[in-house]
Amino acid sequence: MMKAAVSLRDTFASVDAEIIASDGVRLSVRAHGPVGAPRLVVSHGNGMAIDGYRTFWEPLADTFEVVVVDMRGHGRSDSGDIDRHRWPQLADDMEAIWQALPRIYGPRTTIAVFHSLSAIACLAHMQRYGRRWDGVLLFDPPLAPPAGHPLAMRHHVDMTALAQGARARRSEFAAPEVLAAKFARQPAFRNWSAAACQQMAGATLRPRGSAWELSCDPAREAIMYETNTDTTLLDVARDPAAPLLIMGGDPRLPDAPASVLMARAAGDEFGIPYRYVPGTTHFLQIEQPEACGAMTRAFCAATG
Repeated sequence: MMKAAVSLRDTFASVDAEIIASDGVRLSVRAHGPVGAPRLVVSHGNGMAIDGYRTFWEPLADTFEVVVVDMRGHGRSDSGDIDRHRWPQLADDMEAIWQALPRIYGPRTTIAVFHSLSAIACLAHMQRYGRRWDGVLLFDPPLAPPAGHPLAMRHHVDMTALAQGARARRSEFAAPEVLAAKFARQPAFRNWSAAACQQMAGATLRPRGSAWELSCDPAREAIMYETNTDTTLLDVARDPAAPLLIMGGDPRLPDAPASVLMARAAGDEFGIPYRYVPGTTHFLQIEQPEACGAMTRAFCAATG
């Protein structure tokens, strides 16, 4: 009687790989979880890194093969020419990732689970390449509202302020703890635990001599805010090539940003499947990882 094959990969053991983008940039991906399980491809927001979301995605690796992706210029991935750090290139990067995953890890039912920057890149990818994923779960995508929409100016103001903040940001720190302390003082991260601040700081910094530098330099971060203006991506979400759900932060909060309010508008006004997590902001996966993980499992079950 033939014995069952023993997997070389146990749950939470990372299997690292490199995917080469169309312009030669190296993109870092790591697979966690049981071999042969349905696949989740998980990525992050602008200026962040996917290892900073670990409390969200790591528990999912008990059931799913979780492939975590750092977008170009973020986390463990290379940066490339700054002139190519644009949305069309990120869409092409997603195609390179989608094409490579079956070759690296085997063919599998594959669900996209993307936040913010990677969520917008996913919509641009769907617009350019059509159906790729078996399901698409977007956490608080900062959708550009159509011209004349009540949130159009709010979106512009928010993106401009974020870009200005990024350009004013220092890029080097004496230690990850210094950046973690800075996160803890910022109102945008008020719902983050101390451990979450430390985790994101470690994920977004790289050693450089005796100091630590941001893996996503401020100029690249600012470019993505400044160019997040494609109003046609809303149409992609309205008529997706695969089952799609938007998960937003709480639109009832008095300081809810345009992304959170536009996520609600996507559901209420444009008929896009939508839910939100009470009490959360744009960073809902970091603030309420268990609730967001439960929503992820429910979406995967609903998509079959």
